Amino acid sequence: MTPFNNTRRHRRFVVDLMHIEGKAVFTCEAAVDNLSVSGVSLLTERVLMKGSSYALNITDDHMDITLQGTVKWCSDHDTANGPPEQAYLKYAAGLEFADLDQETVKRLSRFIEKHLIDKHSQVKIHGMSGVRCNVRFDLDHKGTALLDVPETYGVRKLSLGGMLIDSARDLAPDTRLHMEITLPGNARIDFVGRVASRVPSPERTGHFEVGIEFMNMPERDKIRLKEFIRRLYLEDAGFPVA
Repeated sequence: MTPFNNTRRHRRFVVDLMHIEGKAVFTCEAAVDNLSVSGVSLLTERVLMKGSSYALNITDDHMDITLQGTVKWCSDHDTANGPPEQAYLKYAAGLEFADLDQETVKRLSRFIEKHLIDKHSQVKIHGMSGVRCNVRFDLDHKGTALLDVPETYGVRKLSLGGMLIDSARDLAPDTRLHMEITLPGNARIDFVGRVASRVPSPERTGHFEVGIEFMNMPERDKIRLKEFIRRLYLEDAGFPVA
């Protein structure tokens, strides 16, 4: 690894050759087609990978239910006959809810029954970002929902205070994301990342070099990161590292 020297508070190390990967959770807009205690069918703006797991959180004034769903199918969706405002939802997908306990099944049943009967009431659906939107569970209406979508990225530079990643998304400055990275030795670090900068990648068309500031990192993960950075310092100085 090569140290990256500048005027930053923390010294950055180039870690391209170490192939450190991470994961970030983005909020993807979708339209609910129908909902049951066993799963949900929806329209999305992004392809959902078959067999992958996604989180959906449903709330109203009286209930807050977090559901984990596995994609059973995903296909292209013909938007020609749909409403113009949903023209960007180019994919249809079906998710099966996994391992729901009896209490969750009861609460979800009550939730569905309530909003199918009261067709004009509104409920709230939100993802990890905290962004909320209104949903109507009308039988003939596709309401809008937010789905948590995990995506991977490559870490190019790393320091105690942040990192530089390669991303296919053009992330707006000050965006906050739930993120994680896995260091050599399978040491996983979780944190909230704040987008501090982003520029088009000079090497990959359609990609961006995004500077991420570490925020809200658990103490145990701070210790893991400090130990890893310490090893980089020692290796760069020519000291053997066990």
